[in-house]
Parts: sequence; structure tokens; C-alpha cells
Amino acid sequence: MKLTKSQKAIVEFLDGPILVTAGPGSGKTSVLTQRIANILEKRKGKILALTFSNKAAEEIKERVNDQVLLEDLNRVKVETIHSFGLDIITNKGNLIGLPSKLSVIEESKDKLELIKRVFLDAKNSLPDDKTLRETLRRIQKNKQQFISPEMIEKNVNNIDFINIYESYNNLLLNNRVIDFDDILFYSYKILVERPKVASNYTRLYKYILVDEAQDLNNSQYKILKALTRNFFNIMMVGDPDQSIYGFNGSDSNIMVKKFAKDFNPKIYSLNENFRSTSKIIEAAKKLQPNSNSQSVFPLEGVLEVISFEDEVEEAEWIAEKINSIKNNGSPWLDDEVKLENIAVIGRNKYLFKNIEEVFRDSKLDYSFGNSAANAESETIEMKIFEAGIRVLVNPYDDLHYSKINSYLSRVDNDNNEDHLEDLLNNKELNNLDVNEKIFSSVMEAWNVLHQNNDNFLKGLRVIEENLKDKIIDENFMFLIQNDINLWKQRWEKYCKSTVKGDRSLSYFRNQVSLGKMNNDSSSGVSFLTVHMSKGLEFDVVFIIGLTQGTFPDYRVKTDVQRQEELNNMFVAVTRAKRECYLTYPENKMMPWGTTKRQQPSEYLNIITE
Repeated sequence: MKLTKSQKAIVEFLDGPILVTAGPGSGKTSVLTQRIANILEKRKGKILALTFSNKAAEEIKERVNDQVLLEDLNRVKVETIHSFGLDIITNKGNLIGLPSKLSVIEESKDKLELIKRVFLDAKNSLPDDKTLRETLRRIQKNKQQFISPEMIEKNVNNIDFINIYESYNNLLLNNRVIDFDDILFYSYKILVERPKVASNYTRLYKYILVDEAQDLNNSQYKILKALTRNFFNIMMVGDPDQSIYGFNGSDSNIMVKKFAKDFNPKIYSLNENFRSTSKIIEAAKKLQPNSNSQSVFPLEGVLEVISFEDEVEEAEWIAEKINSIKNNGSPWLDDEVKLENIAVIGRNKYLFKNIEEVFRDSKLDYSFGNSAANAESETIEMKIFEAGIRVLVNPYDDLHYSKINSYLSRVDNDNNEDHLEDLLNNKELNNLDVNEKIFSSVMEAWNVLHQNNDNFLKGLRVIEENLKDKIIDENFMFLIQNDINLWKQRWEKYCKSTVKGDRSLSYFRNQVSLGKMNNDSSSGVSFLTVHMSKGLEFDVVFIIGLTQGTFPDYRVKTDVQRQEELNNMFVAVTRAKRECYLTYPENKMMPWGTTKRQQPSEYLNIITE
């Protein structure tokens, strides 16, 4: 990539703090990775690059791999903020009294089960699920603000909550598990209470680079501040106009104001858009007039607003248009347009219902790419296998041990403290919905894994062998084979990033919880919510359902929310490189079966005026 003057200055900037504001299509990731390559060539020591999604981390790793010598690859560590925080806890948690070999729980239903136990253990009457979820949200909010139970004011209104919060934390640690909010909470506590840990990290990593810095929230920034005492080789790069995670507390002012004040960095701006054609950039500038993005392409491209009678007609037109582009190409591209270079973007996932049906009927390939959510096993047998893995790596995990007993309809023996021994030897099965032969093979697989963590695929093959039984229903066989394949894919991905003999089932299980072992399908047309689309780019983009109350979302009330929703639209439009189609139905089928007349989105008025 030939660098502009500004890009070259950033790549060649070596020592000291640096802030880069980078608009869409400005070559931000290329500049970031080329700067990493330049530092590796000119300086000694290691580099830590932090970002906010596994997808972004993988892209940075791939680009760095293409640009640096093989022997330099081990000098670069690319992590999400959460995976880096977990690394701190895993290695240094004992310094603040945390038990070893902590497991991460990511599922809300697991947290719900634990909070139920807290209420029952406190001899309280069990509240309804709404109250339990509200209690969990309150705990989450406190953890995200790094407020521990002892820091909350003890008054008549708070005392019950303080006791529940403290008991919940204790129950987590008794099970040797932590939730997602604990990762940042405890890593910050370690860095603040044991400053030597922070200095050891900054002795190891001579440079720290933060990608997508507009997505930082106060907690994450506090971790970075605690990590970088008397350390100034830090880079932040991001685009304030693409800050769309306000619901997680992110604030672009942290990057442009707090970081600028705290570190006094050299500031650069990247304004030239090398991605999108002029019509798309013009639309983006109408949405964000203060954006400095400048068109570079001499091509006009396409930006069209199209209305339809209803959502079905909208979906059918999109399918027909994609078939036309696939067969006839685009006048704005020399090469053929592949389905993988086309995206349909919606504000919320429910908007894809009609599109999915039409695509299936039209035999058009599609995928929900870049999903951060972990896929779950569909069969009860593989749910049992999965819960057993958690007990194998953490015998103190009473939560998942009890879950296994529940799946098997066993009486949960509170006196049985040796969960691991019971897991490996207890063949009791009282649930007729569980296939006895498959459960027996699951137990055999657990024993294989217990003997050697590296035998993960061998353990899965033990289960597969029993699928050859002709008595097994073929529909069940299809489902369980899919579940087995899911775990195969995760393990194979883990093996690619590790060395044989240095693998840990515990580490693997935590990486799965962090979503790092997901094999996101990207075949066919990508169906993406706006949040899923961030950081991606496509030759052709369809933004669907552009009606008032849908996009912008009806829940938007405050000025801050309105700005963030406008940022969402800006992000959606700027995913397009050559053609962008903005569509909406004039009538919409409501959940209760009647149709309702729709008003076009206010954003369409802004773009077309």
C-alpha cells in the first residue's frame, strides 16, 4: 500500500504517545499494522495491540503476519481488552487472593441460577425472574464501575442488596468461576493494588496500541491508565463518528479529550476515504456534517432510496437485485461481484425474517457473519458433554456439576464433594430422553480427556463411533454430528494458535467463553446488524427497514442516544464501497397480525435533501 504523507508520518512515528483520528475507509488498520512492522524493525522489545472484538483482533493478526518476518511474530501480542484482562487474572490473581484455575461463565442463565442460590441460601423467599434479572443488572452496573460491595453506602435501602452482592461474589469464587464483568473488575484491582504487576507488563511490552479507541468506556480506560503509569509509548486510533456502544458506557471523549489531556499525544488525522465512491461519501457527510472524510475515488457509485409495499416485496427485490449483480456484475467494479462481498444490514436482527425466507426459496447462500455469541449444542447429550468439560477443568464448579445431574434426572447429592470422581465413574441415568449408549460414550470421552488434554479430538471420536448404531434416529444423528463438528472446529482453531504439549483444556474452555474459538461463517451474502457490521466493508450494501421507530430505534429518547443512533446510520452507510441501497416498507406486519402504515426514516430525508 502506497502511503499518503499523513499515513507515512504515523507509520514512522516511533517513541511517545500518539493519537490518530481516522475516518471510514482511511486505511486505519493498514497504518496500525504497518506501524507495528516498522517498530519491530527499528526497536527491540514486544508490542501489545488491544482491540474490542475477536474479529478485529484476528484481522490485525493476519495483516501483521503478512508484513513481518516469521521470527518477529512472537514479539507481537494482539488481544481484546477482556482476553488481556483474563491473562492478568490467570497469572497474577493470587496476589489479591483469587483462587487458581478460574473458569469464565458467559451465559446469563448460569448467572441467573447462581443468584437464585444466593437468595435461597439467605433463607429469603425466591423472587420472580424479573426481580432476579434486575438484581443481576444492578450487580453488573456496580462491577462495571469497579464498585465492590464494601464500597456501597450501608443504609436501610442498600443493606439487603449489599448482602446479596457479596454472597453472589463469594458463591462465584467458591465455584472458582468469574463472570465477564469480573474480568475487568479483578484485572483493574490487581493493577491498582499491585503496581509492580503493571510495571512488569510495561517492561515486557515496550509499545501499547489501542485500536477502535472510540469504543473505550471509563472502566477500560482506567485499566489502561493503571497499566501505563510512567509509560508513554501508547497509541490510540479510532473515529469519534463511529462510537456506537453507548449502552456499554463507551464514550469517544475518552479518546479525544481524556487521553489527550492525560498523555499529551502527538495528534494526527486521517481524512481521505479510499474505500467508498463519491455518492456514498456524500450521503455519509450529510449524516455527519462535521466528518472530515474526503472522497478519493473518481467514481460516483450508487446510492439509492427505494420504497416497497411491504417487507416481503422489499425482500424479493433485494434477492432479485443480488442475482442481477451476481450474473451481470457492477459497472463500478472491473471484477465479478461475489456473494461474500455483499451485505444486508438491519438495525435489529428480527428484520431478517422475510429476507431469510426469500433467500432460502431463491437458493441464495447467506450467513449471519461475525456473530459474537457462542453457538450452543442442540442435543442434550452434547450439553452434558460440554458441562462435563467445565467440571474436568474445574472440579469446584458445583453449578455445572448440578446441571449434569439435572440433565440426567439424578438426585443432586450435596454431600458429594468429589465432583470429578463422580463425573468419571457415575453411570446413573434416569432421564429417558438421554440416549444411554451416547451418554456412556460421553463418559468414556471425559475419561480420555482426563488422562490427556491433548486427546480432545480422540474424545470426540469416541462419541462419533456410537453414531454408527442403526437404531439411532437419523434426525438425532444429524443434530449430534453438528454439535460434535462445532467442538471439532473450536479445537482445531485452538490448535492452530498453540503448540502441541503446551495446550490446556482449562485455557481452551476460557477461550471458548471469550468467543475466540468461534468459526464465524462468511459464506454467501452477510446478514448483519449494524453493530455486527462495524469494521467490515463490502462492494454492495443493502440497508433494510429504514422506517421511523425501526431505524432510528423507537427507544431513542435523549440527545446522547440520538447522536449514537445517527452514528449507527453513519457506520451502516460507510460499510459500502461501490453501491448502497436504502430500502423500507410502506406497510409493516405487526406481531399481532395486522398491518401498520410506516413513515420513512428521518435519515432518508437527511440523505436526499
